Amino acid sequence: MAHVIKTHSHRHHTDMPKGETLISHEVQFNQIGDWLKKGWQDMAHAPLGSLFYGLVSMFVIMLTMAFFQGSPPLMLIAGATFIFIMPFLAMGLYDLAYRLEQGMSPDFMRSLFAWRTNASNIALFALTLGGILSFWLMMAIVIAGGARSEALLIVDTSQGMLGFLTSEAGLVFLAGFFLLGVAVLALVFTISVVTMPLMLRDKKVAFISAMIMSYKVTMENKSVMTVWAVTLGVLTTIGIVTMGIGLVVITPLLAYASWHAFKDLVEIRQES
Repeated sequence: MAHVIKTHSHRHHTDMPKGETLISHEVQFNQIGDWLKKGWQDMAHAPLGSLFYGLVSMFVIMLTMAFFQGSPPLMLIAGATFIFIMPFLAMGLYDLAYRLEQGMSPDFMRSLFAWRTNASNIALFALTLGGILSFWLMMAIVIAGGARSEALLIVDTSQGMLGFLTSEAGLVFLAGFFLLGVAVLALVFTISVVTMPLMLRDKKVAFISAMIMSYKVTMENKSVMTVWAVTLGVLTTIGIVTMGIGLVVITPLLAYASWHAFKDLVEIRQES
């Protein structure tokens, strides 16, 4: 006999189009493993799209690290900003997951233009995250400037990133960078965990409604969402520190898993 998971649901009154209501569901910790498992299965069913988006992620990180190789602080900042662009890179993968869910074959070319279903709201959401990213970058640069002491000036550049990280100035920078990064990324996760898939799922959903829903879903599932955020962060970090090679698998896996998380967390109910 199958084990039935009992969850609580919440009806949300937002500026949804007439005839639609957003319903959020509370989830449990063991569903995280289920999301990742389904994500892995989606990768097997959409190998071309998965490989393409994974390779794009890898090349973005490789080019970023090569460009900022001479400046370890900027390399860290640039690498971390990749987390901000992941929701947009994942749009095509969300589309592939949706088609697989509906029993349709994955359409790689269609996935490249998935953003067109709700282009204006996706653009406004991008501007919102861009504003947050700009603030974070300015603060990170300030922290880097504060760490630029005599200790930083004598870092052995031949040791690259390792030489910087083991220096006094490097440790100061890392401490400030980590604390600021955690705060900003927590905010970004809270307002975006279901925003992009919700806007792609229903082209009538406005970006503000989607962000509000994302915030409410996170607050209703604080513990599970915290673990999910850490899971996303750890796996993405592994992908970045492996010079992007790990992202070939990690990017599609997390994007597909995030789609299944969205499906368990949010329901768009048609009201008669």
